Amino acid sequence: MPADGLNELEEQAAARRKRGAKPPRNPRESPEEKATRLERLDQERQKREEARRLRDEAAAEEKRRLDEEAAGGGEKADQGGEDAAAASGGGGRGKARSRPASTPFYPDPDNEEFLWTVAEAATARREKIPATAVLRLALRRLADQMTPSEVVRALSGPVQTEGKIGRPRK
Repeated sequence: MPADGLNELEEQAAARRKRGAKPPRNPRESPEEKATRLERLDQERQKREEARRLRDEAAAEEKRRLDEEAAGGGEKADQGGEDAAAASGGGGRGKARSRPASTPFYPDPDNEEFLWTVAEAATARREKIPATAVLRLALRRLADQMTPSEVVRALSGPVQTEGKIGRPRK
């Protein structure tokens, strides 16, 4: 008599019953485990709230200090000019501010070639010098040699005094 495959399926089912049930994929946690997990989550939440509170207090204190410096130090800055800015340790950079947004840098072919030669020279010395390090060095040297107003004058073109301003209408 030909085998219809049912006997084989019954044998496989019997073998599964002998092995026992598979462990659940998402087992239920015991009440003790749940209490421990909830307690840990509560402690983490409290730590985050405390850190947020300290950060807010520090920001408020910094804002208050900057406001006091602006109110009290305004006359000194007017009288001293650049000497007051140099004495503040900012090197002419002004007061401490929040970090500006990142600025993309698109080098022209000459600058890109120079960055490549710097990278080649660094590779020859078995060092890695990223392009951002080169840019930071260049900006530091520029800040030492020129004031911001001199940089603006050097980079600005002629001011448009007449003609249309803005996008033309259709």
